[in-house]
Amino acid sequence: MDRLITSKEYEIHFYEIDYKKRALLTSIVNYLGDIAIVQSDSIGVGLDDLAKSNLSWVIYKWDINMIRYPVIGEKITVRTWPFSFRKFYAYRQYEILDKDGQVIGTADSVWFIIDTEKRKAHKIGSEMYAAFRLSEDNKQSLDFGKLNPPEVIDEERSFDVRYSDIDTNRHVNNVKYMDWALETVPVDIVLKYTLKNIKVIYEKETTYGEVIKASTQIIYEDDKVVCLHKIEDKDGNRLTLAKTTWE
Repeated sequence: MDRLITSKEYEIHFYEIDYKKRALLTSIVNYLGDIAIVQSDSIGVGLDDLAKSNLSWVIYKWDINMIRYPVIGEKITVRTWPFSFRKFYAYRQYEILDKDGQVIGTADSVWFIIDTEKRKAHKIGSEMYAAFRLSEDNKQSLDFGKLNPPEVIDEERSFDVRYSDIDTNRHVNNVKYMDWALETVPVDIVLKYTLKNIKVIYEKETTYGEVIKASTQIIYEDDKVVCLHKIEDKDGNRLTLAKTTWE
C-alpha cells in the first residue's frame, strides 16, 4: 500500500521560543501532536469521530531527535506517517523539514486508542488498518530501547497540576510531563548545552488538582550530559520516565 503522509507548515512565533530565539522542544512536540490529529481527522478517525464511540488516541512513547532548532519567524514543515499497528500499539514517525527541504528533526512515537469510560486500551480493528493504509500482515515495530529511572537524585521539584494542563481526555497533556522534567535540569546545562534527544514513556495518568514531583539524575560524559528523569504523584506512584541528552 502507498504510505499515508500528511504535511503541514508551521511558523515559529515569539511565544514558542527560548532565550536564544529557538523553538522550545515542547513547542516542537505540540506540532507533532497537532499533525497527527490533522491526519486522523482527514481520514475520519479523529477526535470527534472516535468520541462517538467513547474512544480517543493517547500517546505512550516518544523518541525525538533534533539536528537543529528552528528560530523565530522561520517556517518549517512537519510531516508524519503511520508505520505499523500491533494489537493495541500504533507506531508513527515524523520528519521536520526547513524551507529548503532539509531534515532538521525526526521523531518516533507509539500511541494507544483507549476506551475513555473504561480507561483501558482498545484493540485496533481492521477499519483502522484500512483508514491508515496499513497491512494487517505488517507486524513491525519501532525500537525505543529501555528507559531506566534515576539511581540517585541530583535535582527535584514539585508542581501543582493546573486546569490549563488538562487535555481533551481530561488528564494532563503529554507535553506538560516534558515541561516538568526539563524544569529540573540545572540552568548551567541549559545555557552550555543543546537538548538533542528526548525519550519519554508515559506509565500512568494524572489529573487536575494533583501534586507531582519531578526527580532527575545528571550524568556528565565526555562531550554531553545525560539526564534521567522520573515523575511521581504525591503517593509515590510513578507516572512517567524520561531521558534527555544534551550536547
